[in-house]
Amino acid sequence: MNKIGLTLALLLMSYSTVDANSVKSSVSEVTVYTNGALVSRSANLELSAGEQRIELKGFPTNIDAQTLRIEVADKNVRLGQVSIKSNNFLEATDASVISLKEKIALKQNEIRQIQDSSNAAKLQLKFLESLATGYSKEAWIGSAQGSADVASWQKALLLMQSGSEDANKVIRKNILTLNARNQELSLLNRELADKRSLKASDSSVLISLISKNATTTGVKVHYLQHEAGWSPSYEARLNSLSGRLLLAQKAVLWQSTDEPWNNVDVTLSTSRPSEEMQAPVLSSEFYDLADKKRLAKVRRSREADDAYAPAAYASLEEVVVTGSRRVQQWSGNYSQNFPIAGRISVSNNDDETQSYDLETFEFDSTLVTQIVPVESTQAYLSTRFTHQGKNPIYGEQMLVYVDGVLMGTTDMPTILPGAQVTLPMGVDRRIEVNVDNLGGIGGNTGIVQKQVTDATDLNFEITNRRSTTASIEVRAVYPVSKNKALKIKIGDDATPPDDANDDGNKGVALWKKDLESGEKWVINYRYSRTRPADRDLRRIYE
Repeated sequence: MNKIGLTLALLLMSYSTVDANSVKSSVSEVTVYTNGALVSRSANLELSAGEQRIELKGFPTNIDAQTLRIEVADKNVRLGQVSIKSNNFLEATDASVISLKEKIALKQNEIRQIQDSSNAAKLQLKFLESLATGYSKEAWIGSAQGSADVASWQKALLLMQSGSEDANKVIRKNILTLNARNQELSLLNRELADKRSLKASDSSVLISLISKNATTTGVKVHYLQHEAGWSPSYEARLNSLSGRLLLAQKAVLWQSTDEPWNNVDVTLSTSRPSEEMQAPVLSSEFYDLADKKRLAKVRRSREADDAYAPAAYASLEEVVVTGSRRVQQWSGNYSQNFPIAGRISVSNNDDETQSYDLETFEFDSTLVTQIVPVESTQAYLSTRFTHQGKNPIYGEQMLVYVDGVLMGTTDMPTILPGAQVTLPMGVDRRIEVNVDNLGGIGGNTGIVQKQVTDATDLNFEITNRRSTTASIEVRAVYPVSKNKALKIKIGDDATPPDDANDDGNKGVALWKKDLESGEKWVINYRYSRTRPADRDLRRIYE
């Protein structure tokens, strides 16, 4: 196909269509991005030699004129002037819309009658309750005075009981009927929305074509729609015996544009057309020298303010992918397309989404159980693997299954090619964790300047209750002093960690061990903090 791919500066003026041939167009292809969609409408034209005007009908009224692009298949046909014409739709005179409105009005009236009936029954119950209260009070007074009319009182109670049963029966029946009527009303409203969207989608693209000869050719018109998108979702299925991880990637697709997509070719793209197109522009920076005494005064003032200020946290939580890559957010440096097999239809109702299978990834993974005993005595199973593929796997929500059992839902980070990844698989109930607090040592020391010492003295006991060997990772934090007056000492009998600064995090200790079935592992976690008695501890967030 000869693509005359022109992004046009359209002349949005009134365009006479007296001599224009009207041709109906239909949506044939859609490329859906994570934040919009490129819709392609197609039509077949029968052209005579020379210049002629064609009115392509069926377009939505809100097409983005700046993104309009036209392709003509025949290379001997030249594209001329292009414009857009809106064909006004008068809802008040459309028979199908009028009929639906009447049905909706009748259904709404039925719902109001049911609600009135329920309100009347509730009012009856309230009235009966007040009568029962009055009769009981009267009966109590009468019995106290020896003048109670027991027979009439019992008759009144039976009457109230019968009335309350009838009222409750009406309320229960109305609840069922009301649910059914509300569903019917919802369907009618949806049908009306579809009618309105179809009728409102009534613009025309007017094009001028010059053909050397009489010919038949195809034409495509592409335009961007913003009310559409898709997002990936995943199912992770782990075989804990073999370590085989199956990662199924799905796509959740939605659209609420002014037109349904019926029987079209759909391609899902990871591209984000609205992203910035160029690198940030830098401007000059100028520096001057300030008086040191004034600068020191300003600095002391700021430090005093900061001492009472709350810790600041970044709005974007960093997602760490261990190994060769670390990412915070996928920024669209690469783009992938996923054609959906076959032609599909996508409704433009706001409350409808559709799901499609995209790709399946298989990994030989290593099982690792992670434990943070100071925070939780639960052990957490995870699977670790390296992504050997050439394309990223974009992060999103993930359902986790282990040995066919649903463990829960988690967020999967974007996985770049070559990255080593650790994915959570849920609680590992066959690894037993106990924390024994030995009390620690504390007190005051010093003659000239009083010193205060507090100590942490814990034993972590991890026992493998599996029938196979378990790879265990235990993490705990040793505090790091930011002041010379604060002395932090790790106990002499503390178990040395395999890594004192796990993944570059200073003070985060990591212990690793492969535990045999039934084996117990004890980690001694000991440290003390000594400070001047007139100084308080203050945690610093970095």
